[in-house]
Amino acid sequence: MKEIKFEQEKQEKTEKKIVEPPIKEKIDTVYNAWMDTKKKEIKIPRKAKVRRNKIKKGWIGVIKIDENKNISGEKQRISGSCFNTKEGLYHATDGREILHWQGKFPVIIQPTWRNNPLDVSGIATKVTKEDKDLYVVNETYGQPYIKARMLADIIKVKGKVGGGIFWIIGIVIAGYIIYSLFTGKLG
Repeated sequence: MKEIKFEQEKQEKTEKKIVEPPIKEKIDTVYNAWMDTKKKEIKIPRKAKVRRNKIKKGWIGVIKIDENKNISGEKQRISGSCFNTKEGLYHATDGREILHWQGKFPVIIQPTWRNNPLDVSGIATKVTKEDKDLYVVNETYGQPYIKARMLADIIKVKGKVGGGIFWIIGIVIAGYIIYSLFTGKLG
């Protein structure tokens, strides 16, 4: 009887043994599961999305990077190669810094402490250590545009205020004439 129990226990132990897959198969399953996970897309800030009608009028999305490393977005109109943000800071671009988010929305990445947007075209990455002394990134190309834009914003064109005054004087004279006709008193 003891022999039968011993054999049954032996069979149960062999049946309970699970053959583990080799390490390569484990790595392949983990890799496939990792590749199948859905990757999250980075979305453009809603305030920086510029639609087709505004694009035609010269508007562009500006993704601002503040000094405290906060990122925010806004829409700005480029006129004369220059735009100013809502904080009143002026920035200039010559068009090579304009990126297209998903091929649809024109965007500029603008650090607030610089005059010009970030140029991610890869020009600076092609410079070797020997050429570094010869190649200097020009950060002043936008200054004349910024100065011109600031002067244009300061100088305000005087509106036709005189036209409004003539209308008011005309209405007062017409009112006096009508009053004198009804009352019979002239002067």
